Amino acid sequence: MDFDWSPEEEAFRGEVREFIAKELTAEVQGSIFIDTPERVAFVDKMAERGWLGMGFPEEYGGSKRPIPLAQFILTVELDLAGAPIVGKNVGVVANTILNEGSEEMKREFLPKIFRNEGQWALTYTEPGAGTDIGALQCPAIDKGDHFEITGTKLFITSAHFATWHWIAVRTDPDAPKHKGISILIMDADSPGITLTPMHCVGTTGTTHRTNEVHLDHVKVPKNRLVGELNKGFYYMMQALDYERFAILSFASRVRRFGKIIDWVKQAEYNGDRTADDPVVRRRLARLATRVEVGSMLERLCICAAMDRVPDVEAAMNKAWGAAVGAEMSDLALDIMGPYGFLWQGCEHAPLDGTLVDEHLMAGHARVAAAGVDTAKSIVARRLLGLPNALGKPVPPGTSK
Repeated sequence: MDFDWSPEEEAFRGEVREFIAKELTAEVQGSIFIDTPERVAFVDKMAERGWLGMGFPEEYGGSKRPIPLAQFILTVELDLAGAPIVGKNVGVVANTILNEGSEEMKREFLPKIFRNEGQWALTYTEPGAGTDIGALQCPAIDKGDHFEITGTKLFITSAHFATWHWIAVRTDPDAPKHKGISILIMDADSPGITLTPMHCVGTTGTTHRTNEVHLDHVKVPKNRLVGELNKGFYYMMQALDYERFAILSFASRVRRFGKIIDWVKQAEYNGDRTADDPVVRRRLARLATRVEVGSMLERLCICAAMDRVPDVEAAMNKAWGAAVGAEMSDLALDIMGPYGFLWQGCEHAPLDGTLVDEHLMAGHARVAAAGVDTAKSIVARRLLGLPNALGKPVPPGTSK
C-alpha cells in the first residue's frame, strides 16, 4: 500500500495549511468544537471555498474537485493546528446520511452541512447507557405522522449550540436489545426540549460544558427517520466508526508529541540538558515509533473509507490513539517531574500548564466513541474471527 498523498492531495494540504496560517486566531484556536461566532465564521470561510463538500456527489451540494480524501485531510490538518474540526458534521453525520438516508433527507441536509448552516449534537448516551449504548431506553412512540419522545439524554456536549440532534431512541421496546433502536434527526429548538448544563472546571481554569437533555413529549416528523425503523443501532455503529477517526483524529497526539519534544530540547536540570539524558532519549524514541504507527493506522483508516465503512481500521485507530495518548502524558509527567503538575499561571509550569488537563483527558479518550474495550472487541471479532459474547465465532470481515 502506498501511504503517500497524491500530488492533488498534497496540493490541497498546502492550501489548507496556508488558510490556517492566515485565518487561525487566538479566539478560534483551542477547541475542536464550532461553538462560538468566531469559530463558526472560521468554518464558514472553508465552506465558501467548497471544502466541506469535497468528495461528496455534486447533486447533494458536493464539490466538483475530485479529491475523495479531502474531508479527512481537512480534519487532520485542522486538528494538527488546534483548530475547530468538521469531523462531526461532515465526517460522521454527512457520511451516514449519504449511506443510509432517504433521497429527501440527502437533499435537505447534505447541502446545509456543506454550507455550515448549523451544528449537530450526537445524542446517544443516557443514565445507564454509556459505553453499552445498546442499553438505551429513551422511547419514541409512533403517533402516526410523527414520533413522540420523552426521556433524558446525558453528557451531550454540543447540545447548547446545536441546530439538530442526531438522536438514538428506542422504537420497539419488545425487540432484542440491539434491534429496537432507531436514529432520528430532531430540531434543537423543538418544544419540550430542556437543557441542564453540566460543567467541568479544568486545572487551567477553563470550563468545559456538556449537558443533560430532557425531552418532554417532543415531536419528530416521520420523514426525519434515518434509514429503516429499528435499524438504528447499526447506523449508530456506522456513525461511531466514522467518529473513531473523523472526530478522534490521531493528529492531536502528533501535535502534543511535537510540543513535548520542543520542551525537552530546551529544558535543563541542575545545568544538564534534558535532551542529553539517555533514559529520556530512549523513552522518547520508543514513543516516537508508536506515534508514527498511529499516523499510519489513521492513514490506513482514511484510505479504507473510500471503499467502505472502515469498522476494523477505525477501531484500531481509536484504541491505539487512546493508548498512545495516555502513554504520552505519563511520560511527559515523568520527564518533567513535579513541574509537570503545575497549573496555568504557576511559575515554571511547562507547556503553559496544560499537561495536567491533558493527562485527565486521557481518561476521557478511553471511553469516548464507545470506549477502548469496545474497539478491541470489534478487532477481535471482525478481524480475527474470535467468539462474540454468546460464544459464537464471527467470520472475519463481517459486521454482526
